[in-house]
Amino acid sequence: MLTDSEGTEIDRIIGYLEPAEFIERLDNYQNGIGTLDDLLSRADTLVDRELFYEIAEKYKYRGGDAEAMEWFQKVIDEGEPTDSLSGESRMGLADMYRRAKDYDKAGSAFSDIMKDFEGTMFAESAEIWRAIVYRQQGDTAQAITAFKDFLKHYPESEDTAYAIGQIEKLEGKAEEAQ
Repeated sequence: MLTDSEGTEIDRIIGYLEPAEFIERLDNYQNGIGTLDDLLSRADTLVDRELFYEIAEKYKYRGGDAEAMEWFQKVIDEGEPTDSLSGESRMGLADMYRRAKDYDKAGSAFSDIMKDFEGTMFAESAEIWRAIVYRQQGDTAQAITAFKDFLKHYPESEDTAYAIGQIEKLEGKAEEAQ
């Protein structure tokens, strides 16, 4: 996180960057380039879905859930509902519902993504996340079924081992409850 001399956040970097890219990003932020304030200023005069998405992501990682959701929705509203930027934004919205523990809304959003993006990476991601939502919701039987469905639909996924592990844990938990 980069702050000014009074401790007010200028912006933050999420994830790893190579050293040269890290230094460049810090320099840009110190000069007001690419910061949330800069992006919001540009969004006042432009309708640019990629810009809107970048703003949504910045709010998401700052804990500005309502603002992030608003900007994700703008991305969707300004484009095609099933293009890749809408897919990213719909996944972002669904995940925000999940993080807010609005499991019914999250599960429904992930299910809609599975249907609308069938045969894409978004459908695969949405299916594993829907299973996770059931698990987080405490619905062991639904979670087991959802993880098994995921394995049936995506046996070669990089998430296969994770899904198998979750099934084993959940089945053990279900046996303990009996």
